[in-house]
Amino acid sequence: MVFDLPLVDEKIKPHQVTTLHLISALAFTGTGAIIAVYNYVITYWGVALLIAGILLLGATIFKNKWITSSKVNPAIRIIELIIALTVAIYAATQHWKFPIGMFSVLAAALIFSLYWERKAGSTLFVHVDEKGLRLPVVRRRFVPWVDVEEVLLRFDTLTINLADNHLFQWNIAAANIDSEIFEAFCSAKVEENRGKRRNDEW
Repeated sequence: MVFDLPLVDEKIKPHQVTTLHLISALAFTGTGAIIAVYNYVITYWGVALLIAGILLLGATIFKNKWITSSKVNPAIRIIELIIALTVAIYAATQHWKFPIGMFSVLAAALIFSLYWERKAGSTLFVHVDEKGLRLPVVRRRFVPWVDVEEVLLRFDTLTINLADNHLFQWNIAAANIDSEIFEAFCSAKVEENRGKRRNDEW
């Protein structure tokens, strides 16, 4: 038998997307203000960076649903990345160590976000089959039945108790799964594999 239990939690949470927009906005605003006030060579570039930061900050605060939407967000991320890389490269030519580090890290985070945020809104699943359980977004993705102590599905909450006392719990979205059949299957697999556990007691 095979069961796929959809989780209520999203892989990418909206506040995570918003946070990186805010970090970019504050980095642009702060750097732009410093350049505009203290650098007489590229004053206008500092003003432009300051304005870009203020606009991004305003959009993130007052138009959050729009800026984090799946259609707009990737375009904003690319603009943020271009600005961050431009500042990092210019800082490197001027040997400004702190801006090099700050905007290089920001650019790396933005590159990663372009990949990671493509999966925003996708549903996560716990997959249960004859071999074991595949878990989402945890360090241990696959758990064989020999390591499972108990699996319960009650009140739309999935509880997985491992033999080493690790406990996982998720809220399950509405799914056409009979909890009694599911629990009976899991209990049978646990009992079938209980005798295969390694005994570390001497």
